[in-house]
Amino acid sequence: MKKRVASFVSTLSDELERRADPATKEWWERYLKGEAAFRGVKMAAVRSVVASLWVEADLEASPVEDVLDLAHECMRQKQSEDKLAGVLLLAEHALDKLRLQHCDALAQPLADGSLADWNVVDWYCVKVLGPFITAGANCSKRAYSIASWRMATSLWQRRASTVAFVNHASAGVELFTGFTDLLLKICEANAADPARWTQTSVGWLLRELSKHKRGVVQRFVEQHVELSKEARKNALKYM
Repeated sequence: MKKRVASFVSTLSDELERRADPATKEWWERYLKGEAAFRGVKMAAVRSVVASLWVEADLEASPVEDVLDLAHECMRQKQSEDKLAGVLLLAEHALDKLRLQHCDALAQPLADGSLADWNVVDWYCVKVLGPFITAGANCSKRAYSIASWRMATSLWQRRASTVAFVNHASAGVELFTGFTDLLLKICEANAADPARWTQTSVGWLLRELSKHKRGVVQRFVEQHVELSKEARKNALKYM
């Protein structure tokens, strides 16, 4: 499997580099203020490369654990496009194979620092973690497992515990009894962390929740003076 992973990642790197555009690279690195490295490949091209390599490597027949290992190795690479390729492998080719027991594997790239900037972390949350919660059976167990990351050591894993639920909060569907209470517990834990990227994750989740739970969000903001000005402003955007 190690040789297969190495071959896949090497081919991925070559294919992405062939599509790299210096102007796109410069724009993204300026936008991320030097926090992430880019090749300069647009998302459509990354998606196309991943889809082609998925077929060429016959990954459909592989155990999902092998696909997870492959995605993690992509995420360990320096350039953001390689990391996003790992995200797309899971989001667009393996999501229906992921089970509750894979939560620890999904946490790994956040815990070990492979994903460590807001752009790629948020992509991972929106494209993989959020859909994973409702992709199959055990929705509440999946949700509680992801929510437990709010106590993680890694700032990015704590952010992921919040951002993974943004689209669900926006939809206004009570996925299970106690769902809103769980969201507030996540927000409460992250509100206690003064780091900007955990604070803004709280503001984002509360903003989406306020579309359907206006009073709940208003009370939360009033009770949590530790929220940053930026997070507070975002949370109250639609109020």
